[in-house]
Amino acid sequence: MNFYQANLAILALVNACFFLYRHRPRNHKPCHRSTQEDEPKEVIAVRFQRQFLLVYTLVVAADWLQGPYTYAVYKYEKQLAEQTVALLYAFGFVSGAASAPFAGQLADHYGRRTACVAYCVCYGITCLAMLSYNLKILYVGRFFGGIATTLLFSVFEAWMITEYHLSRLEETRVSLCTVFASMTTISSITAVCSGVLGDGLVQYCDSSLAPFLASLGCCIGAGIFILAAWRENYGSTETCKGSPESQTLKLRMLVTLVNPQVAALVFASCCFEGSMYLFVFFWPAALGSARVKSGYQDDLPLGLIFSSFMCAMMAGSSISTTRNALFSNSITMDTLSFIFIIASAAFAVSTMLGHEHLLFWAFCVIEGCVGIYFPRMALIKSNVVDDSVRGGVYSTLRLPLNIFVVVVHSLDRDGQGPSKPFHFPRIQ
Repeated sequence: MNFYQANLAILALVNACFFLYRHRPRNHKPCHRSTQEDEPKEVIAVRFQRQFLLVYTLVVAADWLQGPYTYAVYKYEKQLAEQTVALLYAFGFVSGAASAPFAGQLADHYGRRTACVAYCVCYGITCLAMLSYNLKILYVGRFFGGIATTLLFSVFEAWMITEYHLSRLEETRVSLCTVFASMTTISSITAVCSGVLGDGLVQYCDSSLAPFLASLGCCIGAGIFILAAWRENYGSTETCKGSPESQTLKLRMLVTLVNPQVAALVFASCCFEGSMYLFVFFWPAALGSARVKSGYQDDLPLGLIFSSFMCAMMAGSSISTTRNALFSNSITMDTLSFIFIIASAAFAVSTMLGHEHLLFWAFCVIEGCVGIYFPRMALIKSNVVDDSVRGGVYSTLRLPLNIFVVVVHSLDRDGQGPSKPFHFPRIQ
């Protein structure tokens, strides 16, 4: 067993321990008697969580299946120049930034469930566009891909939180914090499974386009299940009917965006998630450079390393739900501040490490921080942002992040010439 296999096994064991701890039998008596009204509500809460997480699994699988193969399809199957590939990627981020200010507002107005179905349609178009060799169609695909990414990170969470409140599930055992942590864990597990499935499809079909067809299937399945099992919710009942009250709703959204608490969240999420995106793009080059300095010429086991990172992120999300005290808003804020410090220190230390194995451990610490960050940030946003403007605010929060990523990538220079990146679209 080599170094990376041993680390993956250890991280998998840690996650297994967390899983057993979270699902251990609880012998203590509840603090209140369960009434006949409580039992149906618990059933409703469990059903609500399962229905949402099933759809969420499909939509993130559609995203993860494409990530590792987008570059390969552009560069090797379609024989596009490196600069053209870079422009296609940048066009996707620009599309996401351009759609951020209004995508969520439209979701609030016409319905969050409708917006979730729109994500499936947009990402389906992205998958179909990859089958074409026409450059204009590829740009169209990236355009819809950017919009889909904005919708993925805003409307699904907005629908879930609003539906949770409308169903009055606050008093059940299914807390929002638990759902957020489950979302991060499912995203990590789905990423690993999607990588294995995608590799198998490529080997079986002898084409890097096969994972995109599987991604299209996930979009179709998610869209059908959303239409069949989800009910619609809006930012405001007046908004959905075209009432003049929509102007008041826009004013309420503007007030929310200039709220100091929301402004702080925008700045924090832009810095942390922007750094995360850059880390996703450049960690293979960093580890590869460290390996060359160590005198090894063989290729890195990128699949094992990526799986280890996902296990580290899953462990971080499990930590988010190990104590009931962590549901406190003040403690959540303190924990986020602590995570920012730890992640910053890990990034700083990684720039000074030349040993491949030490650098890998520093990166695992960063991924663990990412796993803790997303459930906590989601919980804070759910408390700070009002349900009536949630979709619009959530999508607008993506605007500075996309601008940050585009600007930083435009400033990036490789002194040794262009190299093949290892692209994964997201880590949530």
